[in-house]
Amino acid sequence: MGHQGWLGGRASREGRGSMHHAMRTVAALVSIAALAFAAASVGSPAPLRAATTVVLHCTIVDAASGIPIPSRCRIIDMYGTNRYPPLWTCFYRSAVGGYFYSGGSFSCIVPPGPVVLTVRRGLEYREIVDSLTVRADTSIVVGLARMISMDGLGWYGGDSHVHINHAGGYYVLLPEDAHLMASAEGLSIVNCLDNDYYFTGAPASCSTPDCWVYMSEEMRSSSYGHVGLLALRSIVSPVSSAWWPMTMDIADSAHAQQGALVISAHPVPSDNFTQVEAWPGSGIARELPVDCVTHRVDAVDVLSYSNLHDGGIELDTWYRLLNCGFRLPASAGTDATMNRLDSGPLGAFRVYARITGDVVSPEAWFEALAAGKTFVTNGPLITSFTVGGLSSGDSCRVAEPGSIVSGRISVRSVHAISRVEIVRNGTVAATLNIEPPREAVDTSFSVSLFESSWVAARVYGDKRGWITAGNFLFAHTSPVYFTVHGRRVLVREDAEFFERYIEDLELLARTKGQWPDTLQSSRVFRELAAARLWYEALAHGGVSSVGHGTPSALRCENAPNPFGGATVIAFEVPGSTARPAGGNSPGSTDSPVTLAIYDVSGRVLRRLVGSPLSAGVYRVSWDGRDGRGREVPSGIYFARLSAGGRAFNRKMIRIR
Repeated sequence: MGHQGWLGGRASREGRGSMHHAMRTVAALVSIAALAFAAASVGSPAPLRAATTVVLHCTIVDAASGIPIPSRCRIIDMYGTNRYPPLWTCFYRSAVGGYFYSGGSFSCIVPPGPVVLTVRRGLEYREIVDSLTVRADTSIVVGLARMISMDGLGWYGGDSHVHINHAGGYYVLLPEDAHLMASAEGLSIVNCLDNDYYFTGAPASCSTPDCWVYMSEEMRSSSYGHVGLLALRSIVSPVSSAWWPMTMDIADSAHAQQGALVISAHPVPSDNFTQVEAWPGSGIARELPVDCVTHRVDAVDVLSYSNLHDGGIELDTWYRLLNCGFRLPASAGTDATMNRLDSGPLGAFRVYARITGDVVSPEAWFEALAAGKTFVTNGPLITSFTVGGLSSGDSCRVAEPGSIVSGRISVRSVHAISRVEIVRNGTVAATLNIEPPREAVDTSFSVSLFESSWVAARVYGDKRGWITAGNFLFAHTSPVYFTVHGRRVLVREDAEFFERYIEDLELLARTKGQWPDTLQSSRVFRELAAARLWYEALAHGGVSSVGHGTPSALRCENAPNPFGGATVIAFEVPGSTARPAGGNSPGSTDSPVTLAIYDVSGRVLRRLVGSPLSAGVYRVSWDGRDGRGREVPSGIYFARLSAGGRAFNRKMIRIR
């Protein structure tokens, strides 16, 4: 839409007496009046303007079609000063050197002489940096050339986490304003997580086929972390918390709504694990490894302005979770605050999701994100990535360890890239150095699969261009998953890491946690203990097959469950010979076996078995009493089976 049309739409809202627009105008006038007068010369007396300034009028068009398009712009005059169009015609930003958003054309007052005009529209257009000399009122047309059309390949870029009206903002924005900014950044979808601002439970009415605006929710827990709730049909309560409820409860409420997604936002904004009182420590995703055990998280924002490391790139937590067998897609959410002057641009980090069906819609985009058909980027565009004929999010079984699978990756980028790395289970399996660096890469590779693995690609280059987020050019695919001999992906050191991590969270909760009653605190500690025991079992061999909590070589079950008086625990000792249920198994070498009952705090209540046993299936009854013969109360308990250097935990519920 051209400049005249955009202004006309703004005027029509004013004619209807929009309270939000009035608030926005007042806030902007009060907050940046000095900026407007000093930098843009808005309101200068006519004789002074005529003598010392001229007007530069710019129209930004798509070079191929000639149609005006929204864009992000910057004008620097001969004195090195930012110049802006009149306040009411565009959105100013003072961050990252200063910039503004234009709906297609703009007019700006500048001093006569040289000026530098910079224009950008997302990652698919080549940016313009144009030096020109303006001696009199001048009109120019700037054509932005599109390097590649990703939507033609089925890829649609989005920002999973922005704020349209955040605390401390200079503007009060409308969904139409979010649409303008998202269009100027070349985004197909922008998710505004502002809770009850303009929420409808569907795409905003201003959405167009090439740019969807979805108003949704961010739930902030200062102790457990922040989660973005995308594609909600209704607002989930509460929208903030400290120690209650847990994020898993919010996730359950969100998932009860068809199509809704739960995204872990900026998982590591700080290394201060014990700081829960204020940002950035209050934004750490402390509950993330707990929620992954029960599959309550749909994706992780591995790129975010708020992430602590590498200028916003958080790979360590994501890799460790993948190495524990979780299938977590990569997402990206800038956490940009569009109503603030000091905010970086939305979409500078973005996630591309590939829609493979015939229907292109926000719902299809959310489905593709949840399925892991994604890559995240601050510049390089991964047009294709396959391993063994599979794409990101796909999985398959491999018959024998040691198989070699071939792959291919294609990348296009406005700025040259220098390296492609193929990552298997968190380590670099192949490095493709690109000499000299270039903008287009299409190359093959191969990876050996000696164990169950996830395989992904990441792309690097030197930081170039205007307002490129992060410290370097970067892109990363979501993984392809390979299962060998039915076993889950597992790096035991990472399972041990999360076991210790949850111990630290338990200690933090005991030290700083506050709950209205003991029922809530007991529930929290039960959930944390259950997850800690799960990672402990994973680290020591008890949870090794694909799927949640299912052993490959050890088996331990109980019935009834839940139980009241007693329950029968059936367990299997691995070996070369197995006997039917209830039998003793001669013939194979006996293995030390222990079977013990634990409470949710990890304390041993009773040891039921503690002797060498031959391979076979056994049954033991537990009467619900501890080692001193006292009946245990209602609650959650764990039967821990250890044999052959492996362990497995069975969750049991007693109801009296």
